[in-house]
Amino acid sequence: MKTARGMETGSVLTVLEASCRRRSLAAETFRATLAGLAEVHVQVEPVNDDAERDGFRRADVQADVESTLRAGDIGIVTQTALFASVPGTPVLHVDVMTVGLDGRYAYSARLELWQAVRLVRRPAVTALALTWSAPQIVGTVAAENLTELRGAVRAAVTGFVEECRTATAGATG
Repeated sequence: MKTARGMETGSVLTVLEASCRRRSLAAETFRATLAGLAEVHVQVEPVNDDAERDGFRRADVQADVESTLRAGDIGIVTQTALFASVPGTPVLHVDVMTVGLDGRYAYSARLELWQAVRLVRRPAVTALALTWSAPQIVGTVAAENLTELRGAVRAAVTGFVEECRTATAGATG
């Protein structure tokens, strides 16, 4: 069967299926980097000054993330301890960007795990690399409801904890 542009629909479906399989394999690979992760350093980026004034505080986000991780049996380490004694130097990076306008905020939130990796072609070379990320969270919220954004970040961290558990169970089971 051909589309109006002369392309066969079977070809389009084949490309889409291949793309979905590739994404699934990539997700499995990224998830595998979480196996055995016992502790992380949490880095929360500064929050927009307007959002801070309206009650969305960086310190609260930091506390939310850390308490969610602890509840999921993932320890929190300081930056000093991270580089001194934690294998792989895992850093959970949280970046929430907001733009306020007329009593509302547009927001974008990212949750990423960065870890030390070695190059296969040159094993002496190590670098920090992005090894896992949650789907980006975007939306709008009224200024008086900024706590909803904190809830969305907590939910992303809960998803991270679940992915860690799944990866660890898969590695040992």
